[in-house]
Amino acid sequence: MRQAIWKYPLQLMDSQEVSMPAGAKILSAHNQDGTICIWACVDQDVAFVSSRTICIIGNGNPMPNHPLDFIGTVLMPPFVWHVFE
Repeated sequence: MRQAIWKYPLQLMDSQEVSMPAGAKILSAHNQDGTICIWACVDQDVAFVSSRTICIIGNGNPMPNHPLDFIGTVLMPPFVWHVFE
C-alpha cells in the first residue's frame, strides 16, 4: 500500500462528482489561490476509481433534505462556503 495525499480542485457549484481511488479518505477543504480544494489520503496502488459527490453550500443557504458528511468550511471573503460529501 502506497499512501499519498492528493489535492482535488473543485468548481464553485452546488454539486459535482469527483473521481478518486476507491477507499480514499477525504481530509479537509480549503481555499487555495481562490479555488476551493479538497485533500484526500489515497492508496496509489488502488486501480478502481470511485465517484464521490461533493456539495458546496453557501452560508445561510438551505441544506438538502438528505444527510451529508461535513468536510470543511472555506472562507473566500466576502463569502463563506461549507463543503460536504
